[in-house]
Amino acid sequence: MIAMSDETEALYLGFDLSTQQLKCLVIDQNLKLLHSETIGFDKDLCHYKTEKGVYFRDDGTAECPVAMWLEAIDMVFDRMSKQKHIDLSLVKAMSGSCQQHGSVYWTKEGPKLLKKLDVKETLKNQLSPQAFSRNVAPNWQDHSTGEECQKFEDSCGGAAQLANITGSRAHHRFTGPQMMKISKKEPETYAKTDKISLVSSFLASILAGEYTPLEEADACGMNLYDVEKRDYDEALLQNVDQDTKRLRKKLGGNPIPSEHPKPVGTLSSYFVEKYGLNPSCQIFPFTGDNLATICSLPLKPNDVLVSLGTSTTILLVTDQYHPSPNYHLFLHPTIPHHYMGMICYCNGALARESIRDQLSNSHDLELFNKAVNSSMLNNDNEIACYFPLGEIVPNVPSSYRRATFSKSADGMGVQLKLKDAFDSVEHDAKNIVESQALSCRVRISPLLSKDCADVNCKMGDSVVHFDCDNFPLSEYTKRPRRAFFVGGASKNDAIVNRFAQILGATEGNYRLETPNSCALGGCYRALWSHLYYEGVTSAAFDQFLNKAFRWETDVQSLGVTDEKSWLHYNSKIHALSELEKTL
Repeated sequence: MIAMSDETEALYLGFDLSTQQLKCLVIDQNLKLLHSETIGFDKDLCHYKTEKGVYFRDDGTAECPVAMWLEAIDMVFDRMSKQKHIDLSLVKAMSGSCQQHGSVYWTKEGPKLLKKLDVKETLKNQLSPQAFSRNVAPNWQDHSTGEECQKFEDSCGGAAQLANITGSRAHHRFTGPQMMKISKKEPETYAKTDKISLVSSFLASILAGEYTPLEEADACGMNLYDVEKRDYDEALLQNVDQDTKRLRKKLGGNPIPSEHPKPVGTLSSYFVEKYGLNPSCQIFPFTGDNLATICSLPLKPNDVLVSLGTSTTILLVTDQYHPSPNYHLFLHPTIPHHYMGMICYCNGALARESIRDQLSNSHDLELFNKAVNSSMLNNDNEIACYFPLGEIVPNVPSSYRRATFSKSADGMGVQLKLKDAFDSVEHDAKNIVESQALSCRVRISPLLSKDCADVNCKMGDSVVHFDCDNFPLSEYTKRPRRAFFVGGASKNDAIVNRFAQILGATEGNYRLETPNSCALGGCYRALWSHLYYEGVTSAAFDQFLNKAFRWETDVQSLGVTDEKSWLHYNSKIHALSELEKTL
């Protein structure tokens, strides 16, 4: 591990080109945040007349103007160059994240123009529109590719098989279906396209002053990349272009792997001369926003990040490739031979708040939290699902189910008795938090390493079904190493404590705020990549960040889960499986 100096010796930039803004953070060699700069698209670049950074059309199309991003890049550097407390000549490296699944289409002239940018002109004036065969980039909110998604799944034998190959079933926003739509419905545009970027490799290309290939982890969000073989799948490429060699060339060849970080280039002289940056500044690969989020925290294998927002999202670092059509698996952007699991639930805070409001007309959480914490309110034989919105996991329409359960006559299963209502709404308050946490627990279990199993927990061999899996109950004795809680509801002790009890992390639970997680992940990746590439450190990313992370100031420790509390919920796993079969 390197020795950290109190005097600023080097700076590192992390970008986040999201849907609504471009953010850039500046950290020093001690991971201390020194500055944040944000360009809001609707506010600072209102002449593009976007709605939250996007053009929406009635047919479900959602696209972003590429020229707006170019203006934002100039603007963010211009503002930072005027900050007296930031010496941009000390910047050693840059990395970052961008909205996932978006794609940018270059003409043959585009990469050539990048190499001869004139500091007297803006990026927009020199690159738009002549560098791009398409002036707008598909956005992740796009819903116009239903026909293409069906073709992708049919071409390999169904949703489960596509997920097995690419880590995800077909999704409207994914780059493969988007590219197929453009190649079939905009053939002239596709013919003029010489190179294709993801938004992440687009921004890296602008900064490096040359076209850079796709980053491998982000390439997993295309429905084109065989995750285990680490190569594009020929049959899936043919959905876009029968000439797969031509398509591979448009995609810039093989994506950039994550094993040993190396720069995609040095900073373009355009930024050096115009804004006073370091001419030897290294540009390291950019990745997708969710992938950058896991780089913003000291997540080691078998750690889980639980985002408790309007929806609930689980991010998990794993060495297990166990794909499902109900969630996503991407190659990890910095840890070799590992993956990022991503499980998204539609029903999070909104579902809980509907019950909260039945308890209190003032939207106050006091009665809700009291019910969740109550040891006097016995719900040991109750199980429920609360889906005011159609759910992703399990994939079912809007529905509510309440039931009591008992052991079946043969002792191998459970017997459910469906109910219209429990004895009181307080029961619903306790059950909704427990059911949400229990669903997270059973979905992450197949993704945890074998050595995460609690050998002291005996659960029998009765087979239970979740999503596409039929596993013995013993599969669910696995416990994550550590759990990190973020999002609005992470401030609620009652909710977080219940989640912690049910997930059962063995090495600690932590709460933190992550308002800049994507850009911060870019900063940390830039710092570590630079030190690793220069031979200053040989530590793997997770080891490096665990040691360098500002544990005293950036997280709150919630302690270790009591084993007895975790064991208490084992009896509900089979009941939840049976209840989901009724949906």
